[in-house]
Amino acid sequence: MIIQVAVGKPIPGKIELFNQFILMNLDLASQCGVPSNVKVSSYGTPGVEISTMFSFSSWEELGSKTDEMRQHQKFKEIMDFGGKTEAFGEAVDSYVASLLPGFDSDSKFSEGPILATVWRPLQGKLGEMLGTFQKGKAIHEKHGAKVRVFSIIGGRYAGNFAYNMSFSDNTAYGKCMSAMVEDHTRFMLEVDAEPNSEQVAQFMLDKPVIVG
Repeated sequence: MIIQVAVGKPIPGKIELFNQFILMNLDLASQCGVPSNVKVSSYGTPGVEISTMFSFSSWEELGSKTDEMRQHQKFKEIMDFGGKTEAFGEAVDSYVASLLPGFDSDSKFSEGPILATVWRPLQGKLGEMLGTFQKGKAIHEKHGAKVRVFSIIGGRYAGNFAYNMSFSDNTAYGKCMSAMVEDHTRFMLEVDAEPNSEQVAQFMLDKPVIVG
């Protein structure tokens, strides 16, 4: 699973144009058979950030579908809209996230909230960090989370890894966070005794309330 992500934020007073631009991109993806999703940061970022995501089964599909979308008439309409319309948004980030083997068997987007924690391995500790992720996965999934780990390519977190805990809804998120307190605390104490990575960022992504 490869996810291509564009992150932006609307200029105050221009949300309708910003929404229209996102919906045009989602329509393009749909017409080309590319699964898409939109998530909005609810905390952990300086301001509200809106992530538009396209999913591909492989790098080969990413390449072929990118070519297909860029040759589509809808893509030309999007370029015209962006070039001729007054400024309506600001680009924040863009990157590709590649799902690591052993951390998921489901290629579908997470429909509910996602608690994303970005980690940077210490020098020579990449293997140990991935082992720690596997231990964390067992703990967090026991209490109801679904864990995916992605390698991040490009953008502000390039070269780092995203440990994502996803949930069906915010009620499930709250139940998991409450239930795992003791296990998670013991786990973090164990990790802290022999660190193999450092935390770079942590934020929550959720269903949009201003798009569509």
